[in-house]
Amino acid sequence: MRIVVDAYELGPRGAGVGRVARNLLPLLASLHEEDRFFIMTREIALPFSRSNCQQMMLPSGKRGYFRWQNGPFWRACLRLDPQLIIAFNYTLPVICPWPSLLFVHDISLVAHPEWFPRKTARWRGWLLKRSLHQADQIIVPSLFTEREIVSRLRIRREKVKVVYYGLEERFQPVSEDYRRGFKQSRGLADRRVIGFLGSIFRRRHIPLLVSAVESLRSEFPDICLYIIGQDRTYPPEPLAFLLNREWIRWDKFLPEVELPLFYAACDIFAYLSEYEGFGFPPLEALACGSMPVVFNRSSLGEILADLAFLVDEIKLEAVCRALREALTNQERRDEIRKRFEIRRQQFSWPQAASTIAELISKFKRKMT
Repeated sequence: MRIVVDAYELGPRGAGVGRVARNLLPLLASLHEEDRFFIMTREIALPFSRSNCQQMMLPSGKRGYFRWQNGPFWRACLRLDPQLIIAFNYTLPVICPWPSLLFVHDISLVAHPEWFPRKTARWRGWLLKRSLHQADQIIVPSLFTEREIVSRLRIRREKVKVVYYGLEERFQPVSEDYRRGFKQSRGLADRRVIGFLGSIFRRRHIPLLVSAVESLRSEFPDICLYIIGQDRTYPPEPLAFLLNREWIRWDKFLPEVELPLFYAACDIFAYLSEYEGFGFPPLEALACGSMPVVFNRSSLGEILADLAFLVDEIKLEAVCRALREALTNQERRDEIRKRFEIRRQQFSWPQAASTIAELISKFKRKMT
Protein backbone atom coordinates (compact mmCIF):
# COMPACT_ATOMS: atom_id res chain seq x y z
CA MET A 1 0.00 0.00 0.00
CA ARG A 2 1.34 3.43 -0.97
CA ILE A 3 0.73 5.93 1.81
CA VAL A 4 1.52 9.61 1.26
CA VAL A 5 1.86 11.67 4.43
CA ASP A 6 1.32 15.42 4.70
CA ALA A 7 3.94 16.18 7.38
CA TYR A 8 4.27 19.91 6.69
CA GLU A 9 4.63 20.71 10.42
CA LEU A 10 7.25 18.04 11.04
CA GLY A 11 10.47 19.82 11.92
CA PRO A 12 13.18 20.26 14.53
CA ARG A 13 11.01 22.22 16.98
CA GLY A 14 8.41 19.46 17.11
CA ALA A 15 5.67 21.47 18.84
CA GLY A 16 1.92 20.87 18.49
CA VAL A 17 1.00 19.20 15.22
CA GLY A 18 4.64 18.40 14.51
CA ARG A 19 4.95 16.54 17.79
CA VAL A 20 1.99 14.32 16.88
CA ALA A 21 3.55 13.45 13.52
CA ARG A 22 7.01 12.93 15.01
CA ASN A 23 5.79 10.42 17.56
CA LEU A 24 3.29 8.51 15.43
CA LEU A 25 5.02 8.08 12.08
CA PRO A 26 7.90 5.77 13.15
CA LEU A 27 5.44 3.61 15.10
CA LEU A 28 2.95 3.40 12.22
CA ALA A 29 5.75 2.46 9.81
CA SER A 30 6.87 -0.35 12.13
CA LEU A 31 3.31 -1.66 12.48
CA HIS A 32 2.83 -1.60 8.69
CA GLU A 33 6.18 -2.90 7.48
CA GLU A 34 4.66 -4.21 4.26
CA ASP A 35 3.44 -0.72 3.25
CA ARG A 36 5.48 2.17 1.88
CA PHE A 37 5.28 5.63 3.50
CA PHE A 38 6.17 8.70 1.43
CA ILE A 39 6.60 11.43 4.03
CA MET A 40 6.31 14.94 2.57
CA THR A 41 7.95 17.75 4.56
CA ARG A 42 8.98 21.36 3.90
CA GLU A 43 12.38 20.95 5.57
CA ILE A 44 14.75 18.20 6.63
CA ALA A 45 13.04 16.71 9.67
CA LEU A 46 13.45 13.30 11.26
CA PRO A 47 16.02 10.80 9.99
CA PHE A 48 13.58 8.02 9.01
CA SER A 49 15.76 4.94 9.15
CA ARG A 50 13.08 2.40 8.29
CA SER A 51 13.37 0.90 4.84
CA ASN A 52 9.66 1.45 4.15
CA CYS A 53 9.89 5.22 4.78
CA GLN A 54 11.00 7.78 2.21
CA GLN A 55 11.15 11.43 3.18
CA MET A 56 10.60 13.89 0.34
CA MET A 57 11.33 17.55 1.00
CA LEU A 58 9.03 19.91 -0.88
CA PRO A 59 10.20 23.46 -0.06
CA SER A 60 7.43 25.96 0.57
CA GLY A 61 9.41 29.19 0.27
CA LYS A 62 7.23 32.01 1.57
CA ARG A 63 4.02 30.73 0.03
CA GLY A 64 2.48 29.25 3.17
CA TYR A 65 0.76 25.98 3.92
CA PHE A 66 -2.24 26.23 1.59
CA ARG A 67 -0.11 26.81 -1.49
CA TRP A 68 2.34 24.09 -0.41
CA GLN A 69 -0.44 21.54 0.09
CA ASN A 70 -2.25 22.42 -3.13
CA GLY A 71 0.96 22.88 -5.13
CA PRO A 72 4.06 20.73 -4.50
CA PHE A 73 2.27 18.25 -2.25
CA TRP A 74 -0.66 17.77 -4.61
CA ARG A 75 1.64 17.31 -7.62
CA ALA A 76 3.63 14.71 -5.66
CA CYS A 77 0.37 12.87 -4.99
CA LEU A 78 -0.44 12.91 -8.69
CA ARG A 79 2.92 11.25 -9.44
CA LEU A 80 2.67 8.65 -6.66
CA ASP A 81 -1.08 7.93 -6.93
CA PRO A 82 -1.43 7.05 -3.21
CA GLN A 83 -3.84 4.47 -1.92
CA LEU A 84 -4.14 6.53 1.26
CA ILE A 85 -3.28 10.09 2.31
CA ILE A 86 -2.54 10.78 5.98
CA ALA A 87 -2.84 14.51 6.72
CA PHE A 88 -1.74 15.74 10.16
CA ASN A 89 -2.51 19.45 9.80
CA TYR A 90 -6.33 19.93 9.76
CA THR A 91 -6.94 20.08 6.01
CA LEU A 92 -6.78 18.12 2.77
CA PRO A 93 -5.99 19.44 -0.71
CA VAL A 94 -9.01 21.18 -2.22
CA ILE A 95 -9.10 18.48 -4.90
CA CYS A 96 -8.46 15.15 -3.19
CA PRO A 97 -9.67 12.05 -5.08
CA TRP A 98 -7.61 9.70 -2.87
CA PRO A 99 -8.78 7.95 0.33
CA SER A 100 -7.79 10.05 3.33
CA LEU A 101 -7.19 9.90 7.06
CA LEU A 102 -7.32 13.42 8.51
CA PHE A 103 -6.09 14.64 11.91
CA VAL A 104 -8.15 17.53 13.31
CA HIS A 105 -6.96 18.72 16.70
CA ASP A 106 -9.68 21.33 17.31
CA ILE A 107 -12.13 23.47 15.32
CA SER A 108 -11.55 26.83 16.99
CA LEU A 109 -11.61 28.51 13.56
CA VAL A 110 -15.24 27.45 13.15
CA ALA A 111 -16.35 27.56 16.79
CA HIS A 112 -14.80 30.97 17.57
CA PRO A 113 -14.04 32.93 14.39
CA GLU A 114 -13.82 36.12 16.50
CA TRP A 115 -10.40 34.93 17.76
CA PHE A 116 -8.92 35.26 14.26
CA PRO A 117 -8.63 37.95 11.58
CA ARG A 118 -11.87 37.97 9.59
CA LYS A 119 -10.25 36.94 6.30
CA THR A 120 -8.33 34.11 7.98
CA ALA A 121 -11.42 32.79 9.79
CA ARG A 122 -13.57 32.89 6.66
CA TRP A 123 -11.06 31.25 4.29
CA ARG A 124 -9.45 28.69 6.60
CA GLY A 125 -12.78 27.92 8.25
CA TRP A 126 -14.26 27.08 4.85
CA LEU A 127 -11.28 24.89 4.02
CA LEU A 128 -11.49 23.08 7.38
CA LYS A 129 -15.20 22.35 6.93
CA ARG A 130 -14.65 21.13 3.37
CA SER A 131 -11.83 18.84 4.49
CA LEU A 132 -13.87 17.37 7.33
CA HIS A 133 -16.70 16.47 4.97
CA GLN A 134 -14.25 15.20 2.34
CA ALA A 135 -12.17 12.95 4.63
CA ASP A 136 -12.89 9.24 4.82
CA GLN A 137 -11.75 9.01 8.46
CA ILE A 138 -11.09 11.77 11.02
CA ILE A 139 -8.79 11.41 14.03
CA VAL A 140 -9.43 13.71 17.01
CA PRO A 141 -7.61 13.82 20.38
CA SER A 142 -10.57 14.22 22.74
CA LEU A 143 -14.26 13.58 23.21
CA PHE A 144 -14.68 17.34 23.34
CA THR A 145 -13.37 17.77 19.77
CA GLU A 146 -15.53 14.88 18.60
CA ARG A 147 -18.64 16.57 20.05
CA GLU A 148 -17.68 19.90 18.48
CA ILE A 149 -17.30 18.35 15.02
CA VAL A 150 -20.46 16.28 15.19
CA SER A 151 -22.70 18.98 16.67
CA ARG A 152 -21.43 22.07 14.86
CA LEU A 153 -20.68 20.58 11.44
CA ARG A 154 -23.08 17.62 11.30
CA ILE A 155 -20.34 15.11 10.55
CA ARG A 156 -21.37 11.48 11.05
CA ARG A 157 -20.11 10.29 14.45
CA GLU A 158 -18.93 6.95 13.05
CA LYS A 159 -16.56 8.87 10.77
CA VAL A 160 -14.72 10.34 13.79
CA LYS A 161 -12.31 8.36 15.97
CA VAL A 162 -11.09 9.65 19.35
CA VAL A 163 -7.43 8.80 19.97
CA TYR A 164 -5.75 10.29 23.04
CA TYR A 165 -2.25 11.52 22.30
CA GLY A 166 0.76 10.30 24.26
CA LEU A 167 3.43 11.55 26.62
CA GLU A 168 7.05 11.21 25.61
CA GLU A 169 9.28 9.37 28.07
CA ARG A 170 11.57 12.39 28.39
CA PHE A 171 8.90 14.14 30.43
CA GLN A 172 9.89 12.99 33.91
CA PRO A 173 10.85 14.71 37.19
CA VAL A 174 14.48 15.86 37.20
CA SER A 175 16.98 15.89 40.04
CA GLU A 176 16.95 18.83 42.44
CA ASP A 177 20.42 19.86 41.24
CA TYR A 178 19.25 20.16 37.63
CA ARG A 179 16.10 21.97 38.73
CA ARG A 180 18.05 24.44 40.85
CA GLY A 181 20.61 25.00 38.10
CA PHE A 182 17.94 25.80 35.53
CA LYS A 183 16.26 28.29 37.88
CA GLN A 184 19.55 29.99 38.63
CA SER A 185 20.33 30.29 34.91
CA ARG A 186 17.04 32.16 34.47
CA GLY A 187 17.46 34.42 37.50
CA LEU A 188 14.72 32.61 39.42
CA ALA A 189 16.69 31.16 42.34
CA ASP A 190 14.85 31.15 45.69
CA ARG A 191 11.53 31.90 43.99
CA ARG A 192 8.44 29.80 43.54
CA VAL A 193 7.59 29.72 39.86
CA ILE A 194 4.17 29.84 38.21
CA GLY A 195 4.75 28.90 34.58
CA PHE A 196 2.98 29.05 31.23
CA LEU A 197 4.14 27.68 27.88
CA GLY A 198 2.42 27.95 24.52
CA SER A 199 1.50 30.38 21.78
CA ILE A 200 -0.21 33.36 23.39
CA PHE A 201 -3.78 33.69 22.15
CA ARG A 202 -6.63 35.63 23.74
CA ARG A 203 -8.37 32.39 24.67
CA ARG A 204 -5.45 31.57 26.99
CA HIS A 205 -6.07 34.62 29.18
CA ILE A 206 -2.54 35.78 29.97
CA PRO A 207 -3.76 39.19 31.32
CA LEU A 208 -6.03 37.34 33.76
CA LEU A 209 -3.12 35.17 34.90
CA VAL A 210 -0.92 38.25 35.43
CA SER A 211 -3.65 39.90 37.51
CA ALA A 212 -4.12 36.77 39.63
CA VAL A 213 -0.40 36.37 40.36
CA GLU A 214 -0.13 40.07 41.18
CA SER A 215 -3.02 39.74 43.64
CA LEU A 216 -1.35 36.79 45.37
CA ARG A 217 2.05 38.41 45.75
CA SER A 218 1.04 40.13 49.00
CA GLU A 219 0.46 36.64 50.49
CA PHE A 220 3.32 34.92 48.66
CA PRO A 221 6.04 37.52 47.96
CA ASP A 222 8.42 34.86 46.60
CA ILE A 223 6.22 33.84 43.65
CA CYS A 224 7.04 34.89 40.10
CA LEU A 225 5.57 34.27 36.66
CA TYR A 226 7.61 32.65 33.88
CA ILE A 227 5.95 32.79 30.45
CA ILE A 228 7.28 31.12 27.32
CA GLY A 229 5.57 31.71 23.99
CA GLN A 230 5.14 33.99 21.01
CA ASP A 231 2.46 36.67 21.08
CA ARG A 232 -0.26 35.78 18.56
CA THR A 233 -3.15 37.65 20.15
CA TYR A 234 -5.92 38.95 17.93
CA PRO A 235 -6.93 41.70 18.12
CA PRO A 236 -3.44 42.67 19.34
CA GLU A 237 -2.99 43.85 22.92
CA PRO A 238 -0.04 45.59 24.65
CA LEU A 239 1.49 42.35 25.93
CA ALA A 240 5.06 43.64 26.11
CA PHE A 241 3.95 46.43 28.44
CA LEU A 242 1.84 44.06 30.53
CA LEU A 243 4.70 41.59 31.04
CA ASN A 244 7.37 44.20 31.73
CA ARG A 245 7.53 43.66 35.51
CA GLU A 246 10.28 42.65 37.88
CA TRP A 247 8.50 39.44 38.92
CA ILE A 248 7.74 38.29 35.34
CA ARG A 249 10.13 36.63 32.91
CA TRP A 250 8.99 36.27 29.30
CA ASP A 251 10.93 34.18 26.76
CA LYS A 252 9.45 33.83 23.30
CA PHE A 253 11.19 30.52 22.62
CA LEU A 254 12.67 27.61 24.56
CA PRO A 255 14.80 24.85 22.97
CA GLU A 256 13.01 21.49 22.93
CA VAL A 257 15.78 19.87 24.98
CA GLU A 258 15.07 22.26 27.88
CA LEU A 259 11.33 21.61 28.07
CA PRO A 260 11.51 19.02 30.90
CA LEU A 261 13.77 21.37 32.90
CA PHE A 262 11.33 24.26 32.47
CA TYR A 263 8.35 22.17 33.53
CA ALA A 264 10.24 20.76 36.53
CA ALA A 265 11.28 24.28 37.60
CA CYS A 266 7.62 25.33 37.84
CA ASP A 267 5.84 24.82 41.16
CA ILE A 268 2.58 25.48 39.32
CA PHE A 269 1.80 25.34 35.62
CA ALA A 270 -1.11 27.68 34.86
CA TYR A 271 -2.88 27.04 31.56
CA LEU A 272 -5.98 29.23 31.62
CA SER A 273 -7.29 28.30 28.20
CA GLU A 274 -10.99 28.16 27.49
CA TYR A 275 -10.64 26.14 24.27
CA GLU A 276 -8.20 23.28 23.59
CA GLY A 277 -8.41 20.16 21.48
CA PHE A 278 -6.02 18.26 23.75
CA GLY A 279 -3.52 20.49 25.56
CA PHE A 280 -0.01 19.01 25.69
CA PRO A 281 1.64 21.54 28.07
CA PRO A 282 -0.30 20.95 31.32
CA LEU A 283 -0.02 17.18 30.92
CA GLU A 284 3.70 17.36 30.19
CA ALA A 285 4.18 19.71 33.16
CA LEU A 286 2.41 17.24 35.44
CA ALA A 287 4.65 14.43 34.17
CA CYS A 288 7.64 16.55 35.26
CA GLY A 289 6.22 17.19 38.73
CA SER A 290 4.53 20.58 38.29
CA MET A 291 0.93 21.07 39.42
CA PRO A 292 -1.45 22.11 36.61
CA VAL A 293 -4.07 24.81 37.18
CA VAL A 294 -6.53 24.82 34.24
CA PHE A 295 -9.99 25.98 33.30
CA ASN A 296 -12.62 23.28 33.66
CA ARG A 297 -13.56 23.68 30.01
CA SER A 298 -13.13 22.00 26.61
CA SER A 299 -10.69 19.07 26.56
CA LEU A 300 -8.81 20.30 29.66
CA GLY A 301 -11.75 19.53 31.92
CA GLU A 302 -12.07 16.14 30.24
CA ILE A 303 -8.46 14.97 30.24
CA LEU A 304 -7.29 16.63 33.47
CA ALA A 305 -10.53 16.26 35.45
CA ASP A 306 -8.86 14.65 38.47
CA LEU A 307 -5.27 15.51 37.58
CA ALA A 308 -5.26 19.28 38.12
CA PHE A 309 -6.57 22.15 40.20
CA LEU A 310 -9.63 23.21 38.20
CA VAL A 311 -10.97 26.75 37.74
CA ASP A 312 -14.72 26.75 37.11
CA GLU A 313 -15.18 30.43 36.18
CA ILE A 314 -13.24 32.88 34.06
CA LYS A 315 -12.99 35.30 36.96
CA LEU A 316 -10.09 36.74 38.94
CA GLU A 317 -11.37 35.43 42.27
CA ALA A 318 -11.74 31.89 40.93
CA VAL A 319 -8.23 31.89 39.45
CA CYS A 320 -6.70 33.28 42.67
CA ARG A 321 -8.49 30.62 44.70
CA ALA A 322 -7.17 27.78 42.52
CA LEU A 323 -3.61 29.13 42.48
CA ARG A 324 -3.65 29.61 46.24
CA GLU A 325 -4.82 26.05 46.82
CA ALA A 326 -2.22 24.69 44.42
CA LEU A 327 0.48 26.55 46.34
CA THR A 328 -0.63 25.46 49.83
CA ASN A 329 -2.52 22.17 49.66
CA GLN A 330 0.32 19.63 49.81
CA GLU A 331 -2.03 16.71 50.48
CA ARG A 332 -3.97 17.40 47.27
CA ARG A 333 -0.72 17.81 45.32
CA ASP A 334 0.45 14.39 46.54
CA GLU A 335 -2.89 12.82 45.60
CA ILE A 336 -2.70 14.21 42.08
CA ARG A 337 0.83 12.89 41.61
CA LYS A 338 -0.17 9.41 42.80
CA ARG A 339 -3.24 9.40 40.56
CA PHE A 340 -1.17 10.48 37.57
CA GLU A 341 1.34 7.67 38.03
CA ILE A 342 -1.56 5.21 37.80
CA ARG A 343 -3.10 6.92 34.75
CA ARG A 344 0.03 7.84 32.80
CA GLN A 345 -0.27 4.72 30.66
CA GLN A 346 -3.55 6.14 29.32
CA PHE A 347 -1.45 8.67 27.38
CA SER A 348 0.68 6.31 25.31
CA TRP A 349 2.02 6.91 21.80
CA PRO A 350 2.34 3.14 21.10
CA GLN A 351 -1.30 2.71 22.16
CA ALA A 352 -2.37 5.61 19.92
CA ALA A 353 -0.36 4.22 17.00
CA SER A 354 -1.90 0.78 17.43
CA THR A 355 -5.41 2.24 17.14
CA ILE A 356 -4.52 4.25 14.04
CA ALA A 357 -2.70 1.28 12.47
CA GLU A 358 -5.94 -0.70 12.70
CA LEU A 359 -7.76 2.11 10.85
CA ILE A 360 -5.11 1.91 8.11
CA SER A 361 -5.69 -1.85 7.93
CA LYS A 362 -9.40 -1.18 7.35
CA PHE A 363 -8.50 0.98 4.35
CA LYS A 364 -6.42 -1.90 3.01
CA ARG A 365 -9.25 -4.38 3.47
CA LYS A 366 -11.59 -2.10 1.50
CA MET A 367 -9.11 -2.16 -1.40
CA THR A 368 -9.26 -5.94 -1.74
